[in-house]
Amino acid sequence: MTVAFVGHRKIETSTDLKLKLYNIIEHLIIDEGAETFLFGSRSEFNDLCYTVVSELHVKYRQIKRIYVRAEYEYVNSDYTEYLLTMYEDTFYSPRVHGAGALSYIKRNEVMIDSCDVLIVYCNVNYMPIKTRSGTKIAVEYAQKHGKRIFNLY
Repeated sequence: MTVAFVGHRKIETSTDLKLKLYNIIEHLIIDEGAETFLFGSRSEFNDLCYTVVSELHVKYRQIKRIYVRAEYEYVNSDYTEYLLTMYEDTFYSPRVHGAGALSYIKRNEVMIDSCDVLIVYCNVNYMPIKTRSGTKIAVEYAQKHGKRIFNLY
């Protein structure tokens, strides 16, 4: 089973949020066989999820953390080596190529298409200045494609 994470750049981090996230992820590992976890970048929620999954990685060595790049289609061996100190793998989808400002939207779609479960931090009333919320767009995409979603907002 594959789990992906998408959330707002800024979140209200708390001990309660971290514990709730930890319990959901551990349940998915133990009871549903989750082994692969897909991460994007540039959000406090992503950072929190990475921290929790990394803590669980110590206990459940079979789980894999995968960094799905929205930029840097081609990376040199030094950068790949650096990423592999934190993740078990990384990739860049051809679907993101040429997306420009929409690269994060396309990357999130790739993650959602690749996952069984999406864990989000999405305030449906959140609206960044001059743009639509990428997190809300991702949630709508996941709903349209019948993905199971846990919203921790």
